[in-house]
Amino acid sequence: MQIDHPNAGPLSEEQKAVLDEFRKRLESMVSSHGLTSDDMNELIRDLKSHPLISTQLLDEARSEVSRLLPGQRFSFDWS
Repeated sequence: MQIDHPNAGPLSEEQKAVLDEFRKRLESMVSSHGLTSDDMNELIRDLKSHPLISTQLLDEARSEVSRLLPGQRFSFDWS
């Protein structure tokens, strides 16, 4: 079964800016005190509530978390 998302496509410049801000916040948290479950929930909640959110943007954010914290398992609600 194939699922098509109506807003599928490359990230817009505005979405790239949102992703960049997510990266900065994530890197700051990881470098200052590590990443707690509450931190991650806050980041995801803020990202999901953004008006420019898309499947692609969430995928990029998920990839960024995996890059900064390799080998970690995440059970957060990304959808």
